[in-house]
Amino acid sequence: MGQSMEMGTIHAADYLRRFCSNLGMTNQAVKAAHEAVQKSEELDIRRSPISIAAAVIYIITQLSDDKKPLKDISVVTQVAEGTIKNAYKDLSPHLSQIIPSWFAKKRISRICTRKEVDIWYIPFSLSEMIILPLQHP
Repeated sequence: MGQSMEMGTIHAADYLRRFCSNLGMTNQAVKAAHEAVQKSEELDIRRSPISIAAAVIYIITQLSDDKKPLKDISVVTQVAEGTIKNAYKDLSPHLSQIIPSWFAKKRISRICTRKEVDIWYIPFSLSEMIILPLQHP
């Protein structure tokens, strides 16, 4: 008779800690990324878990004091920069839901000109808005 094999579901969180460690992220940023990935799994984002993990790392590092270039995230995660950008765009309407408020509230909004970056506005409260740039080569 045939043997049954159970296949486990792969989650973005399965990759996150290793990627964050390889990027030298702070414990606080790793915790925020982990929470964001867990919340993103509740959404219907049709991207691979590795792409979601890479995009979340990009988002969290851009909000942190220790920013990581998209290229570095691409190298560590082995996800193409374009794929990370596309996953980021898919996640962007949900950023106020997935980014932990305790992390976002400690960050200063970034202001960039439209020529430099695509800008996403993420309202966290009526009095606060985060401006998160998407880097262009």
